[in-house]
Amino acid sequence: DHGHVHKHTHGSHAHRNLHAVCHIIDHGELTPNAKDIAKRIFRIVAEAEAKVHGKSIDEVHFHEVGALDSIIDIVGAAVCLDYLGVKEVAVSPLSEGSGFVTCQHGRLPVPVPATAEIAAQYNMALHITDSHNEMVTPTGIAIAAALKTRDGLPPNMTIANIGSGAG
Repeated sequence: DHGHVHKHTHGSHAHRNLHAVCHIIDHGELTPNAKDIAKRIFRIVAEAEAKVHGKSIDEVHFHEVGALDSIIDIVGAAVCLDYLGVKEVAVSPLSEGSGFVTCQHGRLPVPVPATAEIAAQYNMALHITDSHNEMVTPTGIAIAAALKTRDGLPPNMTIANIGSGAG
């Protein structure tokens, strides 16, 4: 029930379960809504990983997504959405690559099993492209699934503001 670190030939990284990640989130200086959003995103990833690995949600240990940078990514998204007061999120089909990716679990097909599971469970449309790489990660699709209130953009809309940034 606590985060711990293992040494492997590929370096050391944190292996945390959902309880440990939620503990970190709960003890952060966040609004209750931002905490709820972040925990909902992690739960989606945990449910997918549990199904893919044939384990209970409590037995799942996050590898890449349990690392501190992934916690910051997910919590950062939750904080931004909470701060901006976002109430509706339209998600169009997500463009995904093909081929294989190497991760903690070895060489996996793209979309990786957790991404495919989240897409199926949350009715997230994937548009498979000719790009031979991973374009939709489990973290990314979990964020989209947790926040989605509708599929696609409305047929008519007026642009009120535009934001742009690096990346």
